[in-house]
Amino acid sequence: MEALVAGAIAGYVMAMLTSVAVAYLVFGARDAEVVEHWIARDVSGPILYIPILTGSVLAWVFVGLVAAIIYEVADLGALPDGLGSPSAAFTIVAVVFSIAPALLLGILWPRLWWMWVGLALPCLALFGWLLPHLAGR
Repeated sequence: MEALVAGAIAGYVMAMLTSVAVAYLVFGARDAEVVEHWIARDVSGPILYIPILTGSVLAWVFVGLVAAIIYEVADLGALPDGLGSPSAAFTIVAVVFSIAPALLLGILWPRLWWMWVGLALPCLALFGWLLPHLAGR
């Protein structure tokens, strides 16, 4: 049960961080051609932001719960610790799943590299270290 709560916490915090990045994109980069191609110009930012925020919370909490279930079912807490985490294997998987999307997004939109790094590092910390530590309590 502790792992599920830890996964939900990690997912929710990540959703809040993602919502800040999406707010920047919705309100700051509204004039970009890509955004204008998908969304009509007369749709206001707040109207656009609310469903994105809701979807972000649902998606990240779901990711956190799935990560927690994998952690518990695979009994990754029983594996050797390392890298400052109770489960080195889980932390390494979290590193891969945090860095890979940031690299892909950095290739697709290199101008926003700082945003992708700013989302990858907390994701790594929340799922790679916080989740195993809270799940072990």
